Amino acid sequence: MKNSFIVFVLLSLAALSAGEGDLRFRLQRRIPDCRGTLEHYYTGDEFDFYNRLRYESDLFRFILLTDKARGEDWVDIIAGGAIWTPAGSPVNSVSAGWLKAYLGSGLVIAFPGRFSSISELALYKPPNARNRIEPATSPWSCRGNSLTGAGVLLSAGGIDISVLAALSPIDSLSGGYHRSSSEVQCRNVLTEKLAAVRISGRKWGVTAAASSMNDSTEYSWFRCGIDWNTDLGGMNLSGETSVGVDSSGTTAAAWGSLSQDLTVFRHMLMVMRNPENYPSERTSPPISRDCDIGFCYGFRWKAFPRMALKAGGGTYFHENSSLLLASFETKYRFPWHMEATTGIRTRTEDDEFSWRCWLGNSWQPQNRLNIRTKLQVSGWSSSSDDSTETGAGLELKFRYMPENWLTLDFGGAACSTDGYNSRIYAGGSSFPGVFGSTVLYDRSFLLFCEASAEISDGFFLRCVFERKAVEDVEVLGSGWEETEGDSRTELGFQLDYAF
Repeated sequence: MKNSFIVFVLLSLAALSAGEGDLRFRLQRRIPDCRGTLEHYYTGDEFDFYNRLRYESDLFRFILLTDKARGEDWVDIIAGGAIWTPAGSPVNSVSAGWLKAYLGSGLVIAFPGRFSSISELALYKPPNARNRIEPATSPWSCRGNSLTGAGVLLSAGGIDISVLAALSPIDSLSGGYHRSSSEVQCRNVLTEKLAAVRISGRKWGVTAAASSMNDSTEYSWFRCGIDWNTDLGGMNLSGETSVGVDSSGTTAAAWGSLSQDLTVFRHMLMVMRNPENYPSERTSPPISRDCDIGFCYGFRWKAFPRMALKAGGGTYFHENSSLLLASFETKYRFPWHMEATTGIRTRTEDDEFSWRCWLGNSWQPQNRLNIRTKLQVSGWSSSSDDSTETGAGLELKFRYMPENWLTLDFGGAACSTDGYNSRIYAGGSSFPGVFGSTVLYDRSFLLFCEASAEISDGFFLRCVFERKAVEDVEVLGSGWEETEGDSRTELGFQLDYAF
């Protein structure tokens, strides 16, 4: 009843004024069925389903999401949100429903966080402080620990004020999936009450947030932070420092950077602290690595015409352990529609060392054809037990447009590694809006084919086939996700319609 009421409200708002929007429908299926489905441990089937409706006019926009993951019942998630953006008013926006919120640089409140930690190759530019409270745009924002409430952004006299209040249903079991009966029973068992406020100017900001769980009158955690961004001559000084309080005590987290952006050279030096006992719920630090102290530096240098170099490294210390990450990449664009890339990434953690080198090429011999190749070599070693692994992989992709309305993508990747520690990464098939990187290790082979057709103006239909095989194995995966045989096949299609 609650979800039906939300849908009714959103559709009623759409009927009030003329505007434009888009519809996305996606359906995927993996073959063969996993153990959880075959033995009826999962309550649903092997289909992945996703549907998104967006609408926008001059005054407001809204989004409605429905989603189910493999193993879940139809439909597991129904979520929606709306944002009102009045003109000529101190009120910049009013948002309500399932939300995403980023206030400051992420130490005090940021949800949802990053899917993965920032690459060392992006350390040449400082993080940004943001004032954003908007409807959630993906199921990732609504699974298990959604942020459900309302937010207001105001501006007056050069000061921005952001206010957020949320009453969010939370799963008592982490993960956000509802496949087994135990996961279903843990759905929306807890209720989080959250409030946040941010006051900021052009070069500074103050943010505070607090949360309590269920009917408790005491907060589960409280955080307060100050961020800054100022120019000193030709340099930029930015950062944020925050204090967090929970049942374990009071802890401080902070980062500060000194950066410079020249015509052909851009670089940044950062110092950070993100201790493990800092209350991190609903946060996403600029560099998501636990450390008592950390230092990192990165640069981007356009050394010559058509050539660019990027490099970055960071060292992070936590109690008796340390982590050292370093990356280097160079790109060169040839005059005959070809770009070459080569790089290396290393990781040193306590007594383990791993590395991965790559050599890539993108060539467009004609307007309708693009060819991409990538060779990777990897290695791993551990001094504690004197063990080593090595691996290599090759990736090949073709994109061909036989007609202006039709795009064909096909290719594959193969690798031979001594184990998971010497794994490689390949870009398989992916729909727009889907993360497309695939991990390969042992003796693996990946083959994919994708077709995208523009049926009419703003109406796209996409189909995907992907098959992954591993030599000398009888099963893939583990636990309830285990599948019989040495291969898996993914089938799917996506419809995008703009109106």
